[in-house]
Amino acid sequence: MVLRQEYPRPQFVRSNWVNLNGDWEFEFDDQNIGFDEKWFEKHKEYTRKINVPFAFQSKLSGINDSSFHDWVWYRREFVIPDTMAGKQIMLHFGAVDYRATVFINGKLAGTHEGGHTPFSFDITSYLISGMQTVVVRVEDPSIEETIPRGKQYWLDKPGGIWYTGITGIWQTVWLEAVNKTHIKKVKFTPDIDNGDIIIDVEFSGEYVEKSLEIDISFKGEKVVKDTVLITDGYLKRSINLYNRKIFRTGFHHAGWNWTPETPNLFDVTIRMREQDHILDEITSYFGMRKIHTENGMVYLNNKPYYQKLVLDQGYWPEGLLTAPT
Repeated sequence: MVLRQEYPRPQFVRSNWVNLNGDWEFEFDDQNIGFDEKWFEKHKEYTRKINVPFAFQSKLSGINDSSFHDWVWYRREFVIPDTMAGKQIMLHFGAVDYRATVFINGKLAGTHEGGHTPFSFDITSYLISGMQTVVVRVEDPSIEETIPRGKQYWLDKPGGIWYTGITGIWQTVWLEAVNKTHIKKVKFTPDIDNGDIIIDVEFSGEYVEKSLEIDISFKGEKVVKDTVLITDGYLKRSINLYNRKIFRTGFHHAGWNWTPETPNLFDVTIRMREQDHILDEITSYFGMRKIHTENGMVYLNNKPYYQKLVLDQGYWPEGLLTAPT
């Protein structure tokens, strides 16, 4: 059973991607044998299977072993689809706890430290014809108290407010194809006092003299189409959405703003063009809202907002830190 098939990054969506969740080969390495140039030739066959992206301590991983194993190995084969031919191939990890070393076809592609942050590598230069192999070595010091742990316990049995620890891949793994010149990052900052959405965009590759198109829609109706010439690797654009229309502002009611009662979202498509050729296209969304404190109270969109809250611990019985869907 392959779970977590949804696109893993909904505020920065591209259409050309491949999900690598599901069955991976897996092995505990309790002796910490390490690795060298010939490790891939002499290492024994993997004896287990694991359902990525669930940590081996969880039921949904298929292993369900909560004992400490500080070094583990993953391996999976995959094929680059024809739709990705001629593109840069990015390998993404939503999160790996705690230190990850990634190999593609026996070559070191990169390392990452930090169990709660996403990371990616450009693996294009490591690819070969036909079947590809990715290997991930993970180190997770189970009893180390100085690294960020969330609510993972460093003792062998959960207790008090502490939960079962997790090790290894616990968020989606996927491939993505991009052109050499592409959109690197997008950030949306709402300013409801002025009715503006501020958009920060970063680029990679040969971006000079390319153009950027920004389409913004609300409930299926296009409200903005903006085009700007790219002259640097960073672009900041402020676009007014309210356009002096009182019923958009939220002065009398929610208008176009986001609240829990009216969770309004704007849909965005951003295209990077070279004349008539689309170099990159991403879809995203944002909500217009403002949160601040004043006189000891929380304000939402400049109005006092009383909060009656429930604590969500963020653990699932079968997936631990990873939600089943």
